[in-house]
Amino acid sequence: MSAQTIADDVLKLAKRRRLALTPMQLMKLVYIAYGWHLAMQGSKLFNERIEAWKYGPVIPDLYQATKHFGGSAIPAHLIANAPTSHPELEAFLDSIVENYGKYSGVALSNLTHRAGTPWHRVYRPNVLNIEIPDEFIREHYQQGLDARRATAAAN
Repeated sequence: MSAQTIADDVLKLAKRRRLALTPMQLMKLVYIAYGWHLAMQGSKLFNERIEAWKYGPVIPDLYQATKHFGGSAIPAHLIANAPTSHPELEAFLDSIVENYGKYSGVALSNLTHRAGTPWHRVYRPNVLNIEIPDEFIREHYQQGLDARRATAAAN
């Protein structure tokens, strides 16, 4: 599966929730979905590389497909126009949209820029094409998953 197919599904799910997503929001939601999928399923959601750019994690192919929208909302079904994913994956992506889709692109970017995040660990100003290792992404989201499980167990 490609990042653009995942992005198309995210756009469809956002539309169902009456959310309009900008390229920055979409990029961050696809990245966040990738991270949670690595932590929860132990596998990649897509094969494209994720790089550390000035404004956070970026999937270059997805950036190229959406950059012409600038700060405007992306019309649903405009990226890959692929069929919807499997029901389990759709439910997973819908939970990402439900939990993170309400945040602005700047807020999502700030979330991915915090100290200790995979982006923060590898980003170097004025250095291009730095890949964020999957292991860093998995570790970060695994810590979040472990924290949620600990909180749930305590309640």
